[in-house]
Amino acid sequence: MFDLLKAFIQQIGKYSFEKINQTHQIDFKENHDALLSIVTEVDLYNSQAFKDFVHEHFSDLNHIIIDEESIDTLDGKLLEKIAASDYQFILDPVDGTLNYSSGLPFYGVLLAVFKKGQPLYGFIYAPALDEFLYTDGVQVFREHFGRKQIIKTPLSRISRVILAHLWQVKLKPNHTKGKFIVEDYFSAAICFLYLSLGQVKAVVAAPKLWDIAPFMAISKVLGMGLYDYHSGAPINLTPRYFSNTGKLKNITIMGFQDELSDVRDVFEHVSPE
Repeated sequence: MFDLLKAFIQQIGKYSFEKINQTHQIDFKENHDALLSIVTEVDLYNSQAFKDFVHEHFSDLNHIIIDEESIDTLDGKLLEKIAASDYQFILDPVDGTLNYSSGLPFYGVLLAVFKKGQPLYGFIYAPALDEFLYTDGVQVFREHFGRKQIIKTPLSRISRVILAHLWQVKLKPNHTKGKFIVEDYFSAAICFLYLSLGQVKAVVAAPKLWDIAPFMAISKVLGMGLYDYHSGAPINLTPRYFSNTGKLKNITIMGFQDELSDVRDVFEHVSPE
């Protein structure tokens, strides 16, 4: 299964890169803010390709497909259907579609497999940056410019950058005089790629399951985690933390647990909306 998934994510990632500079057929999801709701024909192509791929190779498994572009087909019963399946295949066909549709390289394709609601495999592929990070559940691998290496721990923990959506957080007036600077790439793929490599300190957000699923698998191996911003409690795939539309209910800090207080000290107020 792992090798087939790895080959698939590379295939659709390369396809998206081949199409990045063309004029895209852009649509918007209903009842969503335009910034977050752009859909291109490449999103839809990758989504359908994934369904065909899973049907061809894994139709004998008791499984569910969780895909950003088809989440509505689950009829608001995401967590119920996860509990009733053995395997959960989770895809974001183009993450950072706003960047992608503008020809910017800060986007990726995200794929994860959970088994009985627990992270098993995770893949983060940013083809325009030639960055491919993935885990088989035992080790984390990075492929970059023809070189493959094992990432045993993030490369550095000295970054001063925290990634956060500025409409979800209010910074303290003097935050720039402290340890950290807050930025945003508008792409979970890029955020979690850089976090896993140690090039940013933490990510503060309330993302969707398909945004965060690969990082949930990778973070287990690297010793990082997902933590409720206010309580500091570890976050897992339960109704307490995830809604039936796949959204995290609370603002979450992704990173190392021993750095939670330092990260929280940057913000005056946070809200998942």
